[in-house]
Amino acid sequence: MARALDDGINHDKQSKKAFYIKAIVGFFAVLLLLALVLLALNWFSALAPAGSNTLPAAAAPLSSESLSAEPAPSAAGMPDEQARKALQQLLSDTNHQVNQLAADTHLAAWQSAAVNTLLQNMQQAYRLYGQQLYSETGTLLQDIQQQSSALQQNYTQAYETAYQTASAAFANSDLQAAQLNNSRALAVNPLYAPALQLQQRLNVASQVQELWQQVRVAQLENNVSKQKAVLEQIRQLDPADQRSAQSLARLNQQAQQQSFAEVLAQAVTALDQADYATARQALARARSIDSNRPELASLQRRLEGAEKAGAAAQAEQQVQVFSEVDEWPTVKMVAENGLKLNADNPVLQQALQSASQIIQAGQRLESFIANPQRLTDANIRQRANEAISAAQPLAAQSARLAQQLAQLQSLLQVQAQTVPVLVKSDGRTYIRVLGVGNVGEVKEKTINLAPGTYQFEGSCKGYRTEIITVEISPATPAPDVQLQCKTRI
Repeated sequence: MARALDDGINHDKQSKKAFYIKAIVGFFAVLLLLALVLLALNWFSALAPAGSNTLPAAAAPLSSESLSAEPAPSAAGMPDEQARKALQQLLSDTNHQVNQLAADTHLAAWQSAAVNTLLQNMQQAYRLYGQQLYSETGTLLQDIQQQSSALQQNYTQAYETAYQTASAAFANSDLQAAQLNNSRALAVNPLYAPALQLQQRLNVASQVQELWQQVRVAQLENNVSKQKAVLEQIRQLDPADQRSAQSLARLNQQAQQQSFAEVLAQAVTALDQADYATARQALARARSIDSNRPELASLQRRLEGAEKAGAAAQAEQQVQVFSEVDEWPTVKMVAENGLKLNADNPVLQQALQSASQIIQAGQRLESFIANPQRLTDANIRQRANEAISAAQPLAAQSARLAQQLAQLQSLLQVQAQTVPVLVKSDGRTYIRVLGVGNVGEVKEKTINLAPGTYQFEGSCKGYRTEIITVEISPATPAPDVQLQCKTRI
């Protein structure tokens, strides 16, 4: 294989060398021909009559510049202006086509003789045109175009066919045939990108085959990590190897699925053991591995339900404990928090209702106990009795509330005991207790009043009415009330 490649390279060098030699010889031949034409022109000018500018048709230059000059009439007849321009355009296009082929050094090296023939034919077309042989010029130009197209097609087909054969052999792991045919493709066109890429793969093909053997051994050993490591080496050596990329993707997917299953199993186990914190952490890890798995939503609902049920059970236990120790504010707080997760829990609903009622009743009773002097007012005493009536059904659930009830009832009993009060006057002043009743015109009289604040009014015809305020307390003896009208009006 290496010898065939060397032979191809040597052949390529020799072809290029022969092409360059021929091109140089042709260049000097053209220069010599132009010199002879100029000498002939000078010679004919010397023989022609003075003032004559007519040139023989054979003396026209064989180059593209001659196309701009008006050709002299010939025996065949001068073509019309449109036909002449069409022939000039055909000559220019054909010349451009041939020059492009000659400029492709690799094509020229591959078929140097054919390229040289096209160049010579192109020069012949210029000579025919200069000789006003227009029909022969057109025919030759068409032949040149056909030959140029055929040469270009054969050139492209030569390296593409060799490459396709090499690519098929490489796909079948026939490295020798692949190398041979790819070398042929590059010998024809060293810049053909697909062949260059295939050559890069062929350069490492032996190493890649050895690595694939290691992959097969790792598969027999069921060593996933070794398989992945070797496949990564293959990808680094031959990035175009699709089989290694697909195998690596498949192993990664299998590893991901296995990892997901393991983490999900941990979440289920933690949930069964009522370890909700661990279950939630495992569920988050599973979601980070594959967030689209349907098992996640199902397990999430199960976890939330279990957390709610667990929170409700824990709240019920706490409510029971704090109810027994008469800590109703704490009972209320626990019940409210529990109902945030379990709004329909009847135990927590009842606990919240009882706690709210007991707390409210205790606060109402305490407002009277903290200010016992207000109980001297009959309206206040009425409201206190209403508070006692509302709190009595709840006293069985709260020892503290029962104690508050007893304390307020005792205060009301004290307020209900009357105190004797001695009223003194001058016997002609009419005395009454505002809001209570009349005492009359007396000099001394003892009346019984409940503890509280009273207003005594004294009136007498011809005198200004007198009013005094007296406070009666059960804890101290009642003062004597002296009231009489003294100021005349």
